[in-house]
Amino acid sequence: MRTIEYGTKEHAAWKARLPRAAEPRRDVMRAASAIVRAVAREGDAALVRLTARLDGVRLTPARLRVKPEEIRRLAARADDEVVAALRRMSGRIESFHRGQLAPGFRCETPEGSVLEEVVSPLGSAGLYVPGGAGAYPSSVLMNAIPARVAGVGRVVVVTPPRALEANPSVAAAIVVAGVEEHVYRVGGAQAIAALAYGTRTIPAVDAIVGPGNAYVAAAKRLVRGRVEIDSEAGPSEVAILADDSADPGVVAADLLAQAEHGSGDEAVVLVTPSRELAAEAVRLVAEGLRSVANAALARRAVARNGAVVLVHDLDEAVAAVNELAPEHVEVIARGASRLARRIVGGAVFVGPWAPVAVGDYGVGPNHVLPTGGAARFASPLSVRDFQRRHSVVTLTRDGLAAVTEDVVRVAMAEGFRGHAQSVLARFEGE
Repeated sequence: MRTIEYGTKEHAAWKARLPRAAEPRRDVMRAASAIVRAVAREGDAALVRLTARLDGVRLTPARLRVKPEEIRRLAARADDEVVAALRRMSGRIESFHRGQLAPGFRCETPEGSVLEEVVSPLGSAGLYVPGGAGAYPSSVLMNAIPARVAGVGRVVVVTPPRALEANPSVAAAIVVAGVEEHVYRVGGAQAIAALAYGTRTIPAVDAIVGPGNAYVAAAKRLVRGRVEIDSEAGPSEVAILADDSADPGVVAADLLAQAEHGSGDEAVVLVTPSRELAAEAVRLVAEGLRSVANAALARRAVARNGAVVLVHDLDEAVAAVNELAPEHVEVIARGASRLARRIVGGAVFVGPWAPVAVGDYGVGPNHVLPTGGAARFASPLSVRDFQRRHSVVTLTRDGLAAVTEDVVRVAMAEGFRGHAQSVLARFEGE
């Protein structure tokens, strides 16, 4: 884990090498495009053929759907204590997300016209649940619960054909989230295409969320516009802003927790004015690498993207963090609450008792966060991602008269005589 001075050439070079949002590889896009086209043309037949070729599982269209009773049977194999924890997490997540519900608004003009914004849930949403090492029950809750709180009419879950048998806790999370009615055993780019275009068996949806591999991300990019999609997630990131009041052991533990996600491209960063904290944190991270999950890949992430950024003071520390706009930020310093208000990040954790891990596991806010610097303009997944807004305009005669001159003048300036006439026609003969 390198130690660098903020604002130096070395610092600039390190930042430039960090994973940022980027175009998918051309070969991935080509493969995903062929899959999406096949599913759009052939529907269930393509899903069955691609599942046999890519997953080695032979299905029929009738077996694509996993019936609710089968989901519940698989869920019953999950550890009882894990299920109890998922239920408690679900309650906390739902409570937080209910605070995001917006009723819209209504305002009246002096002429008696009424202008409204109406907020409605999407009719349907698709949730992609990956298989293998990426199958996390916590992600099921984080993606499904905001959709349910928003009032989405139908949540459709797709997951690779062996995923639920291999991960009963994922099946349990689907049950806890209350989305077991529409579950299908299909994964990869073909699952995304099915959600976007619909097949005889799998209904099309209005939005698609949930993490996946490069082919899933490429397919999402290809179908965006036909449906809405969530952000394209990159490797996990944490930046810890700390001063000499921070416990080096806590700082090192939190850096290691993010490094163990398993891609080998995670970014773990300590930003501090304290050289003593920096040196001790570096030593403890090196010492702790052998004890985390995915140790070899965590070691690679720390070597490739890990850094301690030395700054002159806490104001400069805020500037250094905000240049990264990372997925997670911890602030463990004097005046942490004040500093946190100035941070640009996907989620900010304040003080020594708020590790990022509690955000991952359901303290309430969503853990689906912008990565790769996208926190500059993007937000966490929320109830709002499963809602649509439209305006309702009800004008009185006096209300239209009050704006007619402005509408006509600007319409004529733009060369749209018909627009102007559509307003003026209402007053002809008066």
